[in-house]
Parts: sequence; structure tokens; C-alpha cells
Amino acid sequence: MNIYYIRENMEFTFKDFQDRALNPKLTKWEKIGFPDEYRKDLEYLIFEDIISKTQLDKAKNVLDLGCGCSELVDHFISFSQKNRQNIFLVDSQEMLNNIAYENINNNVHLLPGRFPDKELLTNLGQAPFDVIVVYSVIQYAFISQSIYGFIHECINLLKPGGRLLIGDIPNYQARERFLASEKGREFLSKAPQVNNTINLQHENSERIDDSVIMSLLFRFRNFGCETYLLPQPDHLPFSNRREDILVIKR
Repeated sequence: MNIYYIRENMEFTFKDFQDRALNPKLTKWEKIGFPDEYRKDLEYLIFEDIISKTQLDKAKNVLDLGCGCSELVDHFISFSQKNRQNIFLVDSQEMLNNIAYENINNNVHLLPGRFPDKELLTNLGQAPFDVIVVYSVIQYAFISQSIYGFIHECINLLKPGGRLLIGDIPNYQARERFLASEKGREFLSKAPQVNNTINLQHENSERIDDSVIMSLLFRFRNFGCETYLLPQPDHLPFSNRREDILVIKR
């Protein structure tokens, strides 16, 4: 894929996303933190991968945390309505206001709030979920709060046998391995806009790396779950440097 600018911004806060959601100069993809070329006309491919990994077609109650306002949430809404699923979409009110309300029926529930705030958890606790999706979100929780607490609250909301997909995790060491590979060097030779400042030590200290990924896999096996580290298909925008974690509650 011809994506050349690979410096990922992990420093956005919840307030930053609220401000971006209100900015009329930004596209729907820029509002959720991506340049258009990373996501435009590609999100149906991401959604197909989510369906495959979560068995979304078998779910009755679905939760999307940090749903955003791009075409990916449109795919979730259309799919849930077609399959008569209850879907709960959580994000800031500012972000939710960008979703096309005319396309929403009574099975779609928009819940403003920052997960896992107490009031939001109270509202969500009324509907145990078959599938929870946290896509391109966990890196922000990692910076601003306890990533373990965040995931524990997700698992608490799952039914037995339910699936949690922590998707599109930016592992900076996976990125560095890719850039050091033959394919990565070829990629860099065609990427004049690459910004390698991510390699600065003070930035890497706040990044998700292999140790964080492995700790998540091991930790939640100790809490009645099975965990799996899954690659992304080659045709996805970040497949060469991001990965997914699937958690299944026993």
C-alpha cells in the first residue's frame, strides 16, 4: 500500500479528540486521528477482519468503545441493523454528534462518555456483551490511565464465551523490526516523508512494546480468559507494524 508517512501520533488525549470532533476543517478520518490516506476507502477491509476475529455475525449484543465517526462505525451500524443486533457505541458526545443519526434505528445505542467512568459502566452493565471491540484506541488508554484496569472492565462486561478484540495495537518494536527488514528498507526507500523521531528514547518510554503485549496475554489468562496475539492481513493499512489481541472469556 502506498502509505508513506508512518509517524504515528499516540499523544492525543480524550480532550484532543473532543476538539478534533468539533473542528469543521477536519475530515471524518482526521477527526479520529488519521490522515485520509490511512483509512479512506479501506475501512470495509478492517471491518471484514473484525467480523472474522470476533465472530461478530453470531453476536446479539455488541459494544464498540471509542467508536469514532468514520466509515468504520457506519459499517458497524449497518451490520448490526441487518443482523438485528443491539450495538452500543461509546465515545465523546462531540464525536457521536458526527454520526449520521438518520441511519440509526432502536437497536443502535449511542452512549457519550469516557470508558471506564462509573456512570458509563452503570449504563453498560445492563447489557452483558457477546463482542466488545476496542480498535485503534488502547494506545491512548495506555498513556492516560491503567491499561490493565481498562481491559479488566471490558472483560467484566463480557458474557461467558464473549470476545474482546483489542485491535490495531501500535507496537513500536514491531515497527522497528519491520523497518530493519528487507521489505522495510524497500518501504523506506520509497517513503520520503517518513519521520523517525519515534526512535527518541523519551518517546519510546511511553510506547507500547513487546513487553506490554506479552504482559497482556499472560495477565488475562490468570483471570479466566484465553488470549491470542493475531496478525493483521497484509492488505490492511498498518499490517506491517500493528497487531491485535483477542480475549475470550471462559
